[in-house]
Amino acid sequence: MAGNQAQYQEAIRRAKLYNQQKEWTKAIGVLRIAINEFPALPEPYDLLGQACAGLRQWDRALDVYKRAARYSGGNIAYLNKVADMQERLGQLSEAGQTYMAAGELQMRKNNLELAESNWLRAIRLEPNLLGAHRRLAMLYQRQNNVAAAVREYLAIARILDMRGEKKQALQMCKAALRLDPENNDVLKAVELIRYGEAAIPEPDEEPGSIPPQAQEVSEEPSLADTVRQMAAVLEAERQQRVPAPVTEVGPVQAANQLAQEQLAAEIFRDEEDEDVLYGTGEGLSKLERDALIGQGIDFQSRGQLADAITCYEKAIRGGLNLPAVHYVLGLLYLQQGQRAAAAASLKRAAEDLNYRAAVQALW
Repeated sequence: MAGNQAQYQEAIRRAKLYNQQKEWTKAIGVLRIAINEFPALPEPYDLLGQACAGLRQWDRALDVYKRAARYSGGNIAYLNKVADMQERLGQLSEAGQTYMAAGELQMRKNNLELAESNWLRAIRLEPNLLGAHRRLAMLYQRQNNVAAAVREYLAIARILDMRGEKKQALQMCKAALRLDPENNDVLKAVELIRYGEAAIPEPDEEPGSIPPQAQEVSEEPSLADTVRQMAAVLEAERQQRVPAPVTEVGPVQAANQLAQEQLAAEIFRDEEDEDVLYGTGEGLSKLERDALIGQGIDFQSRGQLADAITCYEKAIRGGLNLPAVHYVLGLLYLQQGQRAAAAASLKRAAEDLNYRAAVQALW
């Protein structure tokens, strides 16, 4: 094995040098050695992609970049190279889906700016990509960027209206009006949807808006779904490899960690029921609740406990009913000295066995 490792490292070193010198064919030759020694490592395929691109062998470059992404477990850098190559080849829909997946992974790492950048690129290539618009709406609302959030809710409403899903489109307009009740663009969109006029007009050159010529409606990208599942599996494997030292953590701390994990998981949970996803009646949509969860987590991490409480309370009033949120809210109430409110929230959390011991230890 040591000899194989030495051969591999020497082949990688020479391939990098040949790529720097633009001696693409020589790089490809030595990379065959590296791949033969360790065929399931991503770096040789990445270097091979560079060499193939240097020779303008775009199809082959795309194929090996996909292998690099697969063997890396969905490394974002490799995903972006896949998307760039798809874009170069004119595979715009596929590229948009890949950028969507890369944004999803960036958000899992809490790299919100990079997530936003990927989702905006996805929309530029595939304007009717509902998943990207939904993620951007949630992100902007979480950041209190009202104008941008309203713009994305309008984009979602426009796509849904084009699909004939007027009820859901109106719910997205209502979500926008909750953020900006006097917004003329939203009020106009509501009228257009209700009375069956032409499609909702576009904002002037706003990022993420849908160009008039885009008439076909895209479905959710299978690649994004695949990468989300892969990321979840990788995270589960990581947690299994490094188990929490349960014997050293008290029930209150363990339950708090579990609650934070469950709240984060709720944000990434896919919702197939469109009435839940887009909201029904006076309740909030899942998109809005996810935004409030994200805001609450952010406020809590910065020590802004009153603001975090407000976010979680709004999410619960809007239909969120997870033991995790009741537990977190109960802890926040205790920290703020609101014992009666804490007792009510913790009682609801204790209905779940995962939180019962922690609640008994607190009370």
